[in-house]
Amino acid sequence: MRNLKWKLFFSAALAIISLTTACTGFFVNQPNSVTVTTAASGGGSSTFSVAQGQTVQLFATAAFNSGNKDVTKSASWQSSTPCATVNAGLVDGIGAATSVTITASVGGIAGSATGSVSGGQSLTISSIPAGPTFTNGTSAVFSAALNGADVTASTVWSSSNTSVATFSSNTASFIATGTATLTGSYVANGTCASGSTTITVQ
Repeated sequence: MRNLKWKLFFSAALAIISLTTACTGFFVNQPNSVTVTTAASGGGSSTFSVAQGQTVQLFATAAFNSGNKDVTKSASWQSSTPCATVNAGLVDGIGAATSVTITASVGGIAGSATGSVSGGQSLTISSIPAGPTFTNGTSAVFSAALNGADVTASTVWSSSNTSVATFSSNTASFIATGTATLTGSYVANGTCASGSTTITVQ
């Protein structure tokens, strides 16, 4: 009976050791974090800009317990918009766009850089009431036109200073005094365009 108990004890211990080893091996290639920047080895900036028809190279650096490693070529890359494509960290500016997010993933851990694509077609931005000066506590409805055609319904709006102005659909609410740049980004039917206006709330 005593021998049987010892055998059961050792079997259970071996099972735990095997399970621990298996789990460690499963996560061995998972980094602690991933950083995307404009220079190798985590240098440069986490923001970028590229002109339409041009490219910019981004780099992905993974932080492991043993140290940092350049994973630019092995990472999985994604772009938040068809206005900027990415392959092995090389971002190609397809058309005008703001708030572009480029993401690199390694072992289920992701890091990203944000930027914009300049050039190309521009949106004509207007509002009711007209700006560029607005009164704190009021709101305005913004619209966008591309080559004279109304594209407001397909335009995404953003504010550079959400403590001054925020958007709900295409309606901007002015919630504090100050300045902000309001931007409309249009992506449809293979066309990318953007337009901005700087407003003052007083």
